[in-house]
Amino acid sequence: SCHAGRGRASDMLAGSRRGPVRAALAMCVGSSALGSGALNERSVETAHSFTGRMCAASRLEETRRPDSLFSDPLAYTLAGKEGRAQPMGGWIMVPRTRFGDDFLRDHYTRGARQLVLLGAGFDARAYRMSGLPELRVYEVDQKTTFEVKEPLLTGESLAVASRAAVATEFTRPGEWAAALLASGFDPAVPTTN
Repeated sequence: SCHAGRGRASDMLAGSRRGPVRAALAMCVGSSALGSGALNERSVETAHSFTGRMCAASRLEETRRPDSLFSDPLAYTLAGKEGRAQPMGGWIMVPRTRFGDDFLRDHYTRGARQLVLLGAGFDARAYRMSGLPELRVYEVDQKTTFEVKEPLLTGESLAVASRAAVATEFTRPGEWAAALLASGFDPAVPTTN
């Protein structure tokens, strides 16, 4: 994986004629490893979305372990080639994911029926977590993330009652909350995040 010694993230994601994510990958794995057809799938446009793909790649690595702490059948697809080329550190993503799963299950047993994921990235809990049949999931993130993610989920079956992709811009005060309410979020229903 790429490390700080090869360049700062801001340098890697700065305006490159090849695109910010492709430039970051080139710095991390070398230009020759990318080739002209290596990224023939749609690439993300922001560093934030790229981080989401890296996180999905770490969930993929954990899913493939015989003693995995969780399973994410969509991780390969959601990570894409660009995420699989540079997984986020499993040392932080694996316990964070498992903690989040356990936290959600615990709060569901206490009555929470809505989950709000701010900065959802390429999370797949709405598809992979069984046993939460009344849960409504609200994934809140940048429009550019959903432009890549949503086509990848076409035809996949939800494991929960519903899922809403709430596109917003976090830098505009109040926008994400208004978008969340417009998507059907009910402030009166017990919620976890």
